[in-house]
Amino acid sequence: MKWFQAYNFFDSFRPVYLATKLFHVHFETLDFKRQTVGRTLIDQFRFILSLLLDISFLFRSFTANLPYLYLTESVLLNVGNYLSLMLLATLTYTLSLWNHCKSKEIFQLCASINDCDRKLEKLGIPVDHRRHHFASTLSTGVWMCFSVIITLNAVSVRRNKVFDPDRTDDFEAIIVVAIFRISTNFSLFVCYTSLTLFSINGRLAKLQAFLATTALPTSGSSKRICQTIRRIAAVHDQLSDTIRMFNDCYSVHTMYGVIASSSFSVFVVFGLIHAYASNVSEVTMQIAWRNMLYDLFYVLMLAKMLLSTSLVSRNCKRMAHAIHKAICYRSYDKQIFNELGRFSQQLEHNAPKISCGLFDFDWTLLYSIAGSFATYLVILLQFDLVNLNFVRE
Repeated sequence: MKWFQAYNFFDSFRPVYLATKLFHVHFETLDFKRQTVGRTLIDQFRFILSLLLDISFLFRSFTANLPYLYLTESVLLNVGNYLSLMLLATLTYTLSLWNHCKSKEIFQLCASINDCDRKLEKLGIPVDHRRHHFASTLSTGVWMCFSVIITLNAVSVRRNKVFDPDRTDDFEAIIVVAIFRISTNFSLFVCYTSLTLFSINGRLAKLQAFLATTALPTSGSSKRICQTIRRIAAVHDQLSDTIRMFNDCYSVHTMYGVIASSSFSVFVVFGLIHAYASNVSEVTMQIAWRNMLYDLFYVLMLAKMLLSTSLVSRNCKRMAHAIHKAICYRSYDKQIFNELGRFSQQLEHNAPKISCGLFDFDWTLLYSIAGSFATYLVILLQFDLVNLNFVRE
């Protein structure tokens, strides 16, 4: 298929690059032939224009979401929904500024993965860049469809007179653009971070499979086997550095997204339960269900992110398991054992994780989020139950 021709990592990541540049999430110009990045005058103009628009959208979000403060009789629910939405808006509107400041590090991250591919090919480990290009195209299209659906859902809520009684018949176009900007930024953020993680995970999986099946024969030249082990260790070390680059580029916004999405989920579920418990109007009930649909969008993104990070952590552990099995259960020359021992020490002292510094992004984080979600939801329901009983009396 000529539409999916790709010869290196930069080519395979081209659909994501074009989408992020089209929607003003990234601003730098990438030269695919020379594999260099630079900023043109047009790039600088696009960045300034996007920065001014994002600032105006952010201030407009503070006023456009004010009806959430009066939507129900529960102050806890109203304030919680409003603050959660403001957290999400602040996250998405600062993404382009963050990417502009971290453009050099982001390019180094992609260049490191591309360099790992060259080293893997020298080891005889093929990397299917056409498959990655197809996955990038498909993922970008799917996440953009999600952003359109969520934009339509959010706009339908705000067009309701019950949500904003002071709204005029002419719905402001700037609100539609601002909502689409939020959905698009967050969708593309999850898209390119997840694809980067899957790329790192794929290289780790190929390296681990090669080490477990081909790289350590029980017979053969000790010198050649030791040389192969050193080359594998060098690739693994570079992949470890790539994981640290990923943490430097994306972990802060990933942490911010996890916190904002989790808090928004608590108040959305709380709002739905409150709507059934207080016998609100049918229109308010519809708004509660539409907020639930809006929240599912962020829950899906959170699950996708945790899945990607967990796969990377799992393959890092599998590499150590393969080395230790070879040391314990196979028969080699002393020279090979020494080389495996040095590689084992490298894995012990150089075992990076996808982390923001406060916590690691893995399945244990999901358990912590689930426990916190249940705890805070029960606390909010107890306060709300007392408030409802007081109002009825």
